[in-house]
Amino acid sequence: MAARHVVYRCELDRRPRWSGYAPGCEDLSVRADTLGRAQQLMASAIPCSHRCEHTEHSTWEGLWVREALDDRALEREHTTRVLLEALADARLRARLAALPACPAGGVPVVVGVPGDSVDWIVSQHGGCGALVVAAALTNHRLWWNALLPADRAAGTGLRVRGDLAGLGLDTAEATLDDWMAASDCGNATLLLEQPAVTTPAAMTGPGRPVAEPAQRHHAGR
Repeated sequence: MAARHVVYRCELDRRPRWSGYAPGCEDLSVRADTLGRAQQLMASAIPCSHRCEHTEHSTWEGLWVREALDDRALEREHTTRVLLEALADARLRARLAALPACPAGGVPVVVGVPGDSVDWIVSQHGGCGALVVAAALTNHRLWWNALLPADRAAGTGLRVRGDLAGLGLDTAEATLDDWMAASDCGNATLLLEQPAVTTPAAMTGPGRPVAEPAQRHHAGR
């Protein structure tokens, strides 16, 4: 069974602080005061045997750094450090923030590490807006590309390198390393047409978020 991606976004200026959503089903979400409680609510709302969980934290206005909660945390932390160093450049921040926003709001930046499969990255794209993928080349050099639907690439100011199929990245064996070899930093890659996301039966209905009552303690990053 294919993995289902679930994202937990930390919104420091809101209460409850954590919102959980599945890319492609952003209107079907949960809200809770702690990450752990958000995970519990999401597990009940989207039952599946294989769930890939991620956190999103705001860096600058409009940009959200997305880190997978997996067994490669140290490698992803390294990429995050290089990414945040690169984002100290206001020109890069403005360039990324101007990309088409995802339905949840803002532009997610996926923290990638060598060996991540392209299919795993692409399946985090909800089909709308931009998904930026970043990887550390060295301790101070960052590679990134923006993954965009074909109809949203115009006006981004990015050079379109091609689509996933044209770059040979539409196979199960393709990795982030292959993507980096096929496209220079700062390009746009076009998303292949994706099947519609099927809404889990447990989440049908009006689609209003499930909110956890406010508590006195709050979980940070």
